[in-house]
Amino acid sequence: MTTSSLSSHTINKITITPVETYFGAPGKGRIVGRNSKSDNYGHNQREWLLQVFTDSGLVGLSNARPAMNRGGILDLYNDFQDLIGQNLSSFFEVSGGRVTAIKPRWSDLIDRYGFLDVALFDLIGKALGQPAYSLLGDKVRDKVEGYDSSLYFQDLVNPAEGANAVAIEAAEAVEKGWRAMKLKLGRPGKWFEPNAGTRRDIEVVESVRATVGDDIKILVDANNGYDGRLDLLEDFVRGISDLNVMWMEEMITENIADYQKLKEFRDKYTPKTMIVDGESHKGRQTIYWQLMEQGLLDAIQPDMLHMGFWQFHVLARDIEESGVDTLIAPHNYNAAYLGLRADIHFGAATKRFVIAEDSTLDFDLYQGDEYAFEYGMYTVPESPGLAVSIDQELYDRVYKQHETVIE
Repeated sequence: MTTSSLSSHTINKITITPVETYFGAPGKGRIVGRNSKSDNYGHNQREWLLQVFTDSGLVGLSNARPAMNRGGILDLYNDFQDLIGQNLSSFFEVSGGRVTAIKPRWSDLIDRYGFLDVALFDLIGKALGQPAYSLLGDKVRDKVEGYDSSLYFQDLVNPAEGANAVAIEAAEAVEKGWRAMKLKLGRPGKWFEPNAGTRRDIEVVESVRATVGDDIKILVDANNGYDGRLDLLEDFVRGISDLNVMWMEEMITENIADYQKLKEFRDKYTPKTMIVDGESHKGRQTIYWQLMEQGLLDAIQPDMLHMGFWQFHVLARDIEESGVDTLIAPHNYNAAYLGLRADIHFGAATKRFVIAEDSTLDFDLYQGDEYAFEYGMYTVPESPGLAVSIDQELYDRVYKQHETVIE
């Protein structure tokens, strides 16, 4: 198909549907514990399945959870009304099988709802008969590495095990195939006395490293749990100096002076460890861009579905043109299945991409067999669009009754 064929596909219906899954079997799955700021995540998570239908029979998929986190169905219902009756050539400039620009009419809507562009890329890829990643550029990798990001404060879920509770689940992650994992830290202050919390953070990293061996990548994320305690932050960084930690994420709330201190600690004790941050923002005109310009941020992490493909592509281009060395590692925890697949496509076409965040949730509703997972790597699919479909029988039987329809 040629790009002119996009005008022959017109959006005629949109549905938004809550879809549930569990960290393990319903009723007896594992509990994912708390982080430095929030209580336990619990047994389950929810996606808000967005389906965008065309009169030609194509369906584009995404996850509307970012909008549901900050608003609700009514906002989406009202804001998406204008999509009905639009053909697929309306949203982006497409030339030679590449998306080259966003059309001005839709820039504000897609800026507000980045996840919408994932569904649109899915549709455009299907209409053109090409995988979603190829709309951004040539493939730069055949496989995309993922990391298990579900290792929270398991020591407070199973207190008798202490730091070893996290190591037990880390070993289980390795058995399931992950070769990289992120450990939630930041115990000082809320859940622990500050010095005891720092010691436990170090013990958790030590225990996991001793359990999984030297070949597994360990990442840590403190959710700003060391705010106001640079002395303890230095203690922590010193304590992990010989543990080969790949990155430190959100150790403190972002400001130039404190990040300069963090970089000093990193450079002194564990110089190969990356400093990463930025999951809540989009990069430009933010503190994260200032941190990049100051050489204080090794990778930036805006959320995959908060951004969408096009805004991430523009961010990568802006970073490239700025001359800084910052890489890109999209946040994806609440994006679960569909956000991960979008992340894989973005990584397939982006040289600055580091690794994909995998909340390890699997949804029975989705079918995406081309994303083969082996040795911590996901195969990049070559089928059109996202290469994900849904089990229609299961959807009709279980989920359809809960959908909101826009048409």
